[in-house]
Amino acid sequence: MVPVSSCELNKNTRRCHQQPLSSHLSCRLYQTCDHAVLLAGGWRQQMTFQRHATNLQNFYRMLRNNGFHKDHIKTFFAGSGQLPEDVEGVHSATEKAVIRNHVSYVCRKQHCADTLVLYLNSPTRSDGTMLLWDANLNGIADLKERYSVTELLSDLVGCRASRVLLFVDQSYSGVLFKRLRSSQKHLNVVLIQSPTRQYQKMNPGQEDCSWTSISPTTCLLDHLGKCAGTPRLLEPWAGLLNVTLAGAPCNATPLLTEGELRREYQGCQNLPTALWHQNHRRVH
Repeated sequence: MVPVSSCELNKNTRRCHQQPLSSHLSCRLYQTCDHAVLLAGGWRQQMTFQRHATNLQNFYRMLRNNGFHKDHIKTFFAGSGQLPEDVEGVHSATEKAVIRNHVSYVCRKQHCADTLVLYLNSPTRSDGTMLLWDANLNGIADLKERYSVTELLSDLVGCRASRVLLFVDQSYSGVLFKRLRSSQKHLNVVLIQSPTRQYQKMNPGQEDCSWTSISPTTCLLDHLGKCAGTPRLLEPWAGLLNVTLAGAPCNATPLLTEGELRREYQGCQNLPTALWHQNHRRVH
């Protein structure tokens, strides 16, 4: 199924004139790529601040610096979906069905994703439910305006990506952490909590452990372990994090060159035809 922009709430909103998100164009035969979905906003205009846009821009730039192709980064922001020009392909966070369909499609399509990154930066309820956007301005989080932990886990269950990295910068992430840790259906899904601003203020001389400083040669396990308290949280997923963001092995001997990283791990890689057909037959 190809998700299309529904525009069910107001036929005259600007978001109805955006190009519909065509998930089926994200996955090509004989090719595996790094993919990302960025979800951010403030539920209502009065709760959306410049920092939301800045956080999103910085994370987007980090992904691009790590070889993620712009066509494989889908961004959903606030009510209008408008962001400065350096972030391309931005959609409205009101499109819950589009968000879920895209995540599910990339997850279920054989060989589509190597690394799948989700960046979550939305207001949340105490049960971990994300509030997307109050599209009808009634102040009530209707079903179409909220994305629950159960729904997110349902979209990620059995994901065929090599690794799914959830970069969570929002409240009540402990609910998602506990559900993931006890799940046998999300063994390749890693929850990465945002370094606390309080910790960074209290440790000004500490090496930068922010996500935006992740480079193509950064070993995720080493980088994320710099923040106090993080190693305990990373413990169940240490094996999945002993790579770079693009999936290159940490501490390879000899060290991989920039050219090898770009060619063999970043962005997209071509798959041997025989491998693709072998796995395709196994699935069907």
